[in-house]
Amino acid sequence: MVQPRSAADRIVLAQIHDKHGMFLQENTRELPLAEGGATPQLGKKRRRDSAEAPKKRRRGEQGGRLCRLNLDELYIIFAYIYPMDLLNLARTCKSLRGLLMHRSSAFLWKTALRQVEGLPECPTDLSEPEYTNLVFCNRCHGCGKPAKTVLWNIRHRYCPACRVTRLCHTRCCDVFIRENNVLPSDRLTIGQESGQWVDRDQMNSFLHEYRWSSDKTRFLDERREQNQMIHSHARKCESWQQQKGRVHRFDLDVLRKERQTSIFERLRQLGYGPEINHFRPFLIKRCNQSVSKKYTPLTDSEWNRMWPEWAVIMNTFRPRRLETVVYPPRRRLLLSEYDKFVTNPSPDSPTFDLLPHVADLACFPPFRDAIETLEEPQMNDAPFAAAFAQLPELVNEWMQKLNSEIAGLVKIPCSLSSNNDVSGDRDKARSTRYAELSQTDLDKFQLACAVFRVGGAGAFVHPEALSVSMRNDVILPRHATNVIGVNHELQFLEEAPYIIHACGLDPSVATVHDMDHRNARLRCLSCGGRALIMNWRHAIWHAHFYHCISIGLTPLSESPRWQLVHDEYIDEIQAVERSVQKAFSPDWTRCLLCRPRVGDAMLYVHAVLHLAQCHHLPKDVIQEGVHYKLMGIRDVCVAEMVEVGGEVTFRVLEE
Repeated sequence: MVQPRSAADRIVLAQIHDKHGMFLQENTRELPLAEGGATPQLGKKRRRDSAEAPKKRRRGEQGGRLCRLNLDELYIIFAYIYPMDLLNLARTCKSLRGLLMHRSSAFLWKTALRQVEGLPECPTDLSEPEYTNLVFCNRCHGCGKPAKTVLWNIRHRYCPACRVTRLCHTRCCDVFIRENNVLPSDRLTIGQESGQWVDRDQMNSFLHEYRWSSDKTRFLDERREQNQMIHSHARKCESWQQQKGRVHRFDLDVLRKERQTSIFERLRQLGYGPEINHFRPFLIKRCNQSVSKKYTPLTDSEWNRMWPEWAVIMNTFRPRRLETVVYPPRRRLLLSEYDKFVTNPSPDSPTFDLLPHVADLACFPPFRDAIETLEEPQMNDAPFAAAFAQLPELVNEWMQKLNSEIAGLVKIPCSLSSNNDVSGDRDKARSTRYAELSQTDLDKFQLACAVFRVGGAGAFVHPEALSVSMRNDVILPRHATNVIGVNHELQFLEEAPYIIHACGLDPSVATVHDMDHRNARLRCLSCGGRALIMNWRHAIWHAHFYHCISIGLTPLSESPRWQLVHDEYIDEIQAVERSVQKAFSPDWTRCLLCRPRVGDAMLYVHAVLHLAQCHHLPKDVIQEGVHYKLMGIRDVCVAEMVEVGGEVTFRVLEE
């Protein structure tokens, strides 16, 4: 119980309900003073047996240390309490409720309300406890459920369900109320209907008071004036609430930033500082939306729960940073070192039949480990010296695998090979479309039909096709993040076996030497018009550019495309060919002063520049076969067959 300033008597607080639904109290004297000014002696308490269970304190029972304090002490404490805390304190027990709800305690509520910065003063139509309950208590005034929105004009908080039952649209009100503007209203949207809504209880109370008022004109004037005052005060409250919301959001943003700073500081301590500096916290926190939602201080236990998720996120950013910032300079250094190794071979260094492209070289384990090491390597004069020392073994293993893949592209139809006779077994003929070659990978490359298409560059044999398939003159652009190259897919020229077979030889065993010794001439049956006479090399070049690229024909054994010219005309055809000087500009070349490497094919004009810049050779001393080599299967067709009156003759092809 609350002790008065003078301990002369005990005070109990009787609860009296006022018209606003709040509780007012009156001080009533419980016991008179005894003689001598002493408090009357109460009866002695009965001793409780040790085995008897203590009685539980009933809810609402007066007591507690706070209630035993002096009123002056209580008032000093209450002067520093926030309004909502004061309201909660009044709801704890009957004694505090009786004290705080008494009219004499109004100064406590005013003092508490003045502590809220910018809050408008309590209006005359509400008491201080009512005003505090309206502003700070987020509960519905109808059912007690959570309700955040304040209806400042109506002076209530209502949940969505209570709005339907306790509010009324102004169009449903009496015309008398709408025309005189005597009831406060708020603009709301309830369900599908928007407009001005009034409180039903306020409307019924107004109608009752108006009906029993003696001076109705004066009553209406007072209600209009009160309504204007409520409206003006509501605007101030709305402005204060908006300002409070802005301040609250700003404070939350500050707390979120402090939490984010704490998170990224912990990530920096774990070694992810370079990733944070490169990608910026803004991009990283987009991968974890919880960073932008929470604003509580980060604790160690919470960080231990968050760390597995952050580890996955940061481990996805680390490879991206390495590929963007760390690896490109190292790959460019490897490119420079490799160019020196290829263009300036030392006499005591090992020889190679073919070196890999720099993109393949960077994938070899020793070179990859030197590039992708997390520590900053010592970029001295020879950072890849240890890796280049292992190059012979690496190239040998790489070459075997590459040759096996390319040799697998060589497929000769069974109908063209004499080593695979399946004519007596139709089922085997259907299942075995291509002949089984018994040669090794290197032996397959010696076949005359082992010709490969490289995009639109032309037809090439092994290993010239590798020199053109990935060209070094287009790798590593200015802003490239990796060692890259233009890779043209190798394709086996499927018409080559048909050309060899048309010459009367077995494509599964015929070599280039065999075809040159055969010295046959062919006529193309697929191209209409003039009858062009070609040797086997020009027939392959013709099949690539005209049959595969121009018209996209596919070889079919049922419809032969090539006709063998009888050997009796060979001398006459060769005489026509010798009478014309074959002249054509060289296309693809390779430098013979450099080590052979995948992708080192160059156009003739580029080869001249390369020899001048890298090997310091002027153009007038450059010789074919000594400084550069022409690549590709190409020959010039100069003979044309003409049949007049049943007589076959050959003449020079006229452009």
